[in-house]
Amino acid sequence: MKRLIPLVLLCVTLVSCGREIVYKQFQSLPLEGWHCDSALEYTFAIADSVASYEVQLIVRHSTQYPYQNLWFFTEEWYGNMLLHSDTIECFLADEYGRWQGTGISTYTMPLLYYPSHTFPRTGEYKLVIKQGMRSEWLQGIEDVGVEVVR
Repeated sequence: MKRLIPLVLLCVTLVSCGREIVYKQFQSLPLEGWHCDSALEYTFAIADSVASYEVQLIVRHSTQYPYQNLWFFTEEWYGNMLLHSDTIECFLADEYGRWQGTGISTYTMPLLYYPSHTFPRTGEYKLVIKQGMRSEWLQGIEDVGVEVVR
């Protein structure tokens, strides 16, 4: 019995130190497609500027998506101050055309944007995402989500 108590305490400690989802939001795209000028905006609050956060972009796409990859243009804002802009490539299919995400007719593909990110201040942040493909109207992308985990 004495050996069981430390084991139970260890299990309780490990469970309580789980990941805390600070923000998770999806935005659906119109059926006609994602226009190259259409920006998706995600606004979330950060309460701890010392903690480390993982930020993921999550793409849901159909089998009608015509490409292997997807380019994003991203901007991270704090108030009216641009903190960071980036161009990111996400591979949705392998070199043989097999979809890499989970699903059957709609696939979900997570993309780790920041594996360990510290936000410089507490307050409200905004992540702006545009599609960076050469198509004016990008077909087959159904939803794009952002998840922030502490």
